[in-house]
Amino acid sequence: MSAIDPKKKLVYAILEFLNDSIKDGTVRSDDQESMEVAMQCISESFSVEWSADSPNSALSVKPSSLLSIFEVFLKTQKKLFASTSTDSSSQPTQSTSATNKSQEAELLKAAGNQLVSQRDFSAAIAKYTEAIQLDPTNPVYYSNRAAAQSQLGAHDEAIEDALKALEVDPTFAKAYSRLGHGYFSSCQYDKAVEAYEKGLELEPDNTTIRNSLATAKSKAKSSSSLNTTGNPPGSSSSARGAMPGAGGPGGMPDLASLMNNPMMAQMAQSLMANGGMERMMQNPMVQQMMNSLGGAGGGGMPDLSQLMNDPAARELASSLMGGLGGGAPGAGPNNDKAKP
Repeated sequence: MSAIDPKKKLVYAILEFLNDSIKDGTVRSDDQESMEVAMQCISESFSVEWSADSPNSALSVKPSSLLSIFEVFLKTQKKLFASTSTDSSSQPTQSTSATNKSQEAELLKAAGNQLVSQRDFSAAIAKYTEAIQLDPTNPVYYSNRAAAQSQLGAHDEAIEDALKALEVDPTFAKAYSRLGHGYFSSCQYDKAVEAYEKGLELEPDNTTIRNSLATAKSKAKSSSSLNTTGNPPGSSSSARGAMPGAGGPGGMPDLASLMNNPMMAQMAQSLMANGGMERMMQNPMVQQMMNSLGGAGGGGMPDLSQLMNDPAARELASSLMGGLGGGAPGAGPNNDKAKP
């Protein structure tokens, strides 16, 4: 036995409803004929056989009726709507609350930006912190706070904020720029280069990041070169009272290092070319030094560090160094303060 089409059952239920409406007087007597014609049209349109005298038990919904079924539906719908309204009544409140927090956080960020323009960085940091507390999912707040931290020289805190911004949004190029600046200011040039490169990958046309990357690469290269030679940045290799290349203030290198020193070669050439060697040998101080050299272990070369402990020898060395213009070119503190 094939299943009955539910559409035909619905059409049949409608025909029964219209027929009942004629019988119970819902339809006026003047309209009954028109209604019967309408019922016949419905029956033929949906291919449903209809006869008020011989109902089709397979299609009929009796003893129920279309009206009673519809009333049940309306009651069920009302209960369902009431339940849904109760459950969702708190959602608009929560959504509104979240929206208000986001708007308030934006106002705090704007206030922080204004304070930065006034160079009140501590107050700006406080505003950005309040914004983060209201909306910790916005990477801009961490990034802006990192910039303010850098202005105060709190580079470790700036690095931490930049990393937090990238946790929230790994595609936020400005956070990489903040991170690179923090590393650069902390003299971590290799890490700065890495951060700037990642930022440039995200924004290839960002001139600021590109220029900062070039500066960081230059510093990383020079820092690597200085580390290779063993001289820290900004160190002076020829401070007054010390020979170039000495291991410490007033220290003396080994003889091989001393003879290979360009300044010593320049000194010797100058003395020999101008007759200075002969005049120097006539100096009582030099004669005294040479006498001490002659007694140093059978005419051998004495320990230079011991020799330079002699006040007279130190004075002579100092005068010779002074005659050559003092320290080596480029000596002195490293004043490079360029920042990306």
